[in-house]
Parts: sequence; structure tokens; C-alpha cells
Amino acid sequence: MPRLLNDQPCEVTFDDRISDTRITLFYRLPTTEERIKYSNSLVSKRRNKIETSMGEARLKYGAAILLGFKEGAFETDKGLLASDPKAPHYDPDWKNIVRKYAPDVIAILAFHVFEASLVLDESPGGEEGAEEADSPL
Repeated sequence: MPRLLNDQPCEVTFDDRISDTRITLFYRLPTTEERIKYSNSLVSKRRNKIETSMGEARLKYGAAILLGFKEGAFETDKGLLASDPKAPHYDPDWKNIVRKYAPDVIAILAFHVFEASLVLDESPGGEEGAEEADSPL
């Protein structure tokens, strides 16, 4: 399936080892500016030291693109948590709750979208085979 280039929400599903369930997140594609700022914010040089800000960058930009999640993914002491305003378990503070108690979920979303969206095909005959198959000659 080709990559969709539009403003429609995207979704990704992760296996959550803490709850032993699958969590589906809805997100938007980051802008070019966000991608650049994300990359630039991963490391910085202060005086003569290289400092990493990977955790902070993943939380900041992951939260920025996170639009919601499938109902049933999270539960609080009050019951199920929903990100959809039409859902009976909707909490307008859902993003802050997820950020506080499940920052790993936001971080893996950022990793998936900003850092691991493209993977080299390293299978035998992967790139070379693909070039030969696509070649018009």
C-alpha cells in the first residue's frame, strides 16, 4: 500500500508488555519544521560537552502529534479513559494523564514516526533485487 500524503489521522498499534494488550494510537504526520526541530533537539553542545535530550524530545514531539487512542487502551482509578469527546469515558485531560503515567507510549510513538519511519531492506536480494525488478532495461 502506498504512503498516504494527506492530513488525515494515521494510526499505529503497539504490543504493550505492561498491560499485555495492544494499544492503537492515532496521530498526525509531523510537519517538515517539526521533523527538523525534533532532529535538532536530540543532542546539543554546551560548552565542551555533548548532551542528549532524546527523552525530552520524544515526549515533547510525540505528545504534539498524538491525537488519541482506541477506547479501552487505558484505564485510571476512575475507570476507562477515552480520548474521543463523544465517548462516555472521555476526559479532556487525557493527554496529560497519558503523558504522566505512560510516557513510554508517547516516546515509542515519537520514535516510530520521527526516527524509524523508513527501514532499509537488508533481506537477501533486497535492494539489488528491487532495483533489477524496477529497472525498465
